Amino acid sequence: MEFNNYKEGNGPIRPANHAGFSSGAYYTSSDNHSNPGSFSAAPGFTPGHMPPPLLTPINVRNEIRRTRHKKEVPLYILLIILGFIAVSFLLFRETQGEGILVELRTVIEEVLSEGVSGLEGTELSTVVGILILMISLILGVGSLIALFVLMLVQLYQLYADQMSYSIRVSERNFPEIYAKVKEYTWLLRLRKEPEVYVRQMNGQLNAFTAWVPGKPFIQLNAEIVDLAYMEHKDFDPIYFILAHEMGHIYLHHVQIYYTIWAVLVNFIPLLGSNILLPALSRCREYSSDRVAQALTGGVGQEDCMMLLAAGRHAYKYVDSREYLRNITAYHNFVERFARWCTNLVASHPIMPFRVRAILDPEKKSGRIL
Repeated sequence: MEFNNYKEGNGPIRPANHAGFSSGAYYTSSDNHSNPGSFSAAPGFTPGHMPPPLLTPINVRNEIRRTRHKKEVPLYILLIILGFIAVSFLLFRETQGEGILVELRTVIEEVLSEGVSGLEGTELSTVVGILILMISLILGVGSLIALFVLMLVQLYQLYADQMSYSIRVSERNFPEIYAKVKEYTWLLRLRKEPEVYVRQMNGQLNAFTAWVPGKPFIQLNAEIVDLAYMEHKDFDPIYFILAHEMGHIYLHHVQIYYTIWAVLVNFIPLLGSNILLPALSRCREYSSDRVAQALTGGVGQEDCMMLLAAGRHAYKYVDSREYLRNITAYHNFVERFARWCTNLVASHPIMPFRVRAILDPEKKSGRIL
């Protein structure tokens, strides 16, 4: 189903929990054409408070463009180039060593030298070289197609897993979360709203986004959803996490036509999967955090980070700024270097870097290294 018009109207939306707004509430422009500048207040609005800034698809898109991590796209392009260089080098080395292509070259030379008359040594080498190049290209394209099919199979297995063991968010199941899915879909102007599933994961606090052709989907672990319906009655961190995951969809991080090229970097020994891909992943996480800030106005961002650090019971009692002061003060070079090494191979920015980036009022690009 295409989703070009938000169900609640086409007017701008005001994010929740700013200056007297209750969780899940927003403003939408009035449908009263006699007074087009009026707004209908959502439940929980306290008169006399300054209303939050308007949210429209244009404003959200401009904010995402402004705050997306500056190194993400250049690094992605660099990784693709390095991946192609690595694959080309491996194929070249294969022709110079004792691999299959070398044996194939010998067979072709023998066949041509016996069956084709009039070819001199230089001409024969040229013909053989062209044939080997064509065979290499065919093998390369075939391998890429095989990789594409294998990735699709894995993605469909993951999607089938969601349908088999998870609860889909809908108007009847977790309606508050479903309302935010529709709202964020409209603000991001996504063609289709993603399917969102809730699944019990034995205490693990996590969420992820994936994609099958024409259908992005998100898993929210039930341990995160518990925040809204049990102890703290707190929807804001869930909304921020949901917005973050939808940011991955908006920025095409999970679509196979984006991820398949980055896979080529794995052919770079040691650096590929251990250093370069994690660096790109950290950039994507920073960018998706900025999407979440654009969609939520930053509501719930600190609680979300402290939730990941302290757990779903104690996060409400953590001061994020005090947390930053304690982890950045009085560390010697060895300790800082050890933390740098931890971040170097991590798929997500380590918590101090990520919290600092989220709390940065200028929203500069977070540290990759």
